[in-house]
Amino acid sequence: MKSDSGEVLKFKLGNEFIATEDYAMGLNEALSVLTPFLSDSQRNDLCTKKLSLETSPVSEQAYIQSAVELTVCAHYARFYSDEFIYEEKVNPPKDVDCSVRIDGFKYNIEVKCADFVKKELVDKARGFKIGAMGRLDDYAQLVEQLQELFSSDGHVLSEQRHMDNNLKTFLVSAHSKFAAVTPDNELNVLVVACDDAMDMQKWHSYLFGVQGLFTNDSYADRAAYDRVDMVVLTNLYHRHKDPASKHKITGHWHLSEAFCILCANPFSEKPHATAYEFSKTVRHFNNEWNDYLSGADDILKGIGIPAFVGSELQAKGMYYFQPYVPETDEAESEAP
Repeated sequence: MKSDSGEVLKFKLGNEFIATEDYAMGLNEALSVLTPFLSDSQRNDLCTKKLSLETSPVSEQAYIQSAVELTVCAHYARFYSDEFIYEEKVNPPKDVDCSVRIDGFKYNIEVKCADFVKKELVDKARGFKIGAMGRLDDYAQLVEQLQELFSSDGHVLSEQRHMDNNLKTFLVSAHSKFAAVTPDNELNVLVVACDDAMDMQKWHSYLFGVQGLFTNDSYADRAAYDRVDMVVLTNLYHRHKDPASKHKITGHWHLSEAFCILCANPFSEKPHATAYEFSKTVRHFNNEWNDYLSGADDILKGIGIPAFVGSELQAKGMYYFQPYVPETDEAESEAP
């Protein structure tokens, strides 16, 4: 599906979210990798509408969604160019973000990124925060009781955003883009862009925690998304959000340098070999993470991803995430 043109895109950037020269260079390289696979209309749509590279207004969330899509598509176009297809209609008239055939297997890939604006407002607010891994029956009542208790002592307790309905929407949407019947050597993959390591832990719990979407007691009807064979959780939102502040991170536009966890749908009827072959196409940390959690108690497992990232990666100088630095109180910042 390559076009005849080997042109490298050249443009004058006017997008405020492309904040550093290195980040802009990475963008240009990703576009250059993907361009040969695009029609003129697809290239124009990607550059002017989705990424809004010149002067068109775009929201930060819309830009990051498009940046994540580009990062994933460029990865497969870069390493598996022989049979890469951009926006293939695997379930016409709907299309997936990309598909690729590798060594007798085919992978249909859809990419999604949530809107984190409301979550970030809560995270940035002063006071204590409370959240849950998975759906707990008495959670709302517990939060209300604790908020009353905190307020009586002059403190504020804010409830963190629970975003499993976002993930359910992504799964259902991806399901509609995949064909109803696919052969055993074809895998339907949903890539979900997450924020920091704790956020990734929460998205993992939306799949496998209490009433998780990939569990027997899922709060949603699994038939509405059973065409999804694999979910890839990746920190690409974190890597594309405010890149100027992420000085410890390199390779923003390379999926191979992101932090990824593969989450196979346990109810998928595809052979294990198909999922295993797909796992070779993306750098993931499942094996290292599982080894780290071997023999761990439930408390450690509940924060397994941030604990692994902190003690096994950042402690050894490997920065897939920008390290968290608590904000200094105004009083402290004014102190001599």
